[in-house]
Amino acid sequence: MTLINDNSLRSKYTIIIFGIIAFIDITSIVLNLYQSEILKGYEINKYSDEDLELIDYAVMILGIIQFLTFITAIVLFIKWFRKAYGNLIRLGVNMDYTENSAVWGYFIPFVNWVKPVKTMKEIYLKTQQLIKDYNTNITVDQNTGFIVLWWVIYLINGFVANFATKQMNRADTIDAFIDANNAYIFSELIDLFAVGLAIHLVQKISKLELTLMETDTSMSLIDQIGNTSKT
Repeated sequence: MTLINDNSLRSKYTIIIFGIIAFIDITSIVLNLYQSEILKGYEINKYSDEDLELIDYAVMILGIIQFLTFITAIVLFIKWFRKAYGNLIRLGVNMDYTENSAVWGYFIPFVNWVKPVKTMKEIYLKTQQLIKDYNTNITVDQNTGFIVLWWVIYLINGFVANFATKQMNRADTIDAFIDANNAYIFSELIDLFAVGLAIHLVQKISKLELTLMETDTSMSLIDQIGNTSKT
């Protein structure tokens, strides 16, 4: 029996980076609300041009940090996902895709609307089934609704964020900038929801991976003892 690769460290880093994203989202919401207040106050001469420039710089810097954190999250998540999917292949489970094909499913346009859900369901269900093969007392949880919800919310957030960006680029009045800020705030709220679901998903699958790893190690040791006794 082949021992599976430990994926716990990757899952830990993935959860941490998602937590950082959630913190940045909350900071962005507060900053955008404050920026809208400054824009409203600017119209009645409550704030100066310097105040506007300062808040603009703060929003810009946070946006750069947010973008870099998002890229880091993608890298860590994909590395975690790849090992989780590949472990099942290495254990001889009949998977629908190769390890590379499952990963590319996140990046190919239109295909990435469906394939990530399908491959994540595979990991969740087939990991449980493999554990059940070792321990028949385990009940396989067939409810994968949380996986579908996670990806749907993630896709929706992409559309909302794109709309907010276009609205900001077209803004040429204070009211238009405030409306664009409101769109960004709405996008951040959706992102918070998506991040929460992603953390829940990673934690849930990671617990199954840990159980499988412990079971696989125990069974391999039993096999080794059996082989030794025969010799």
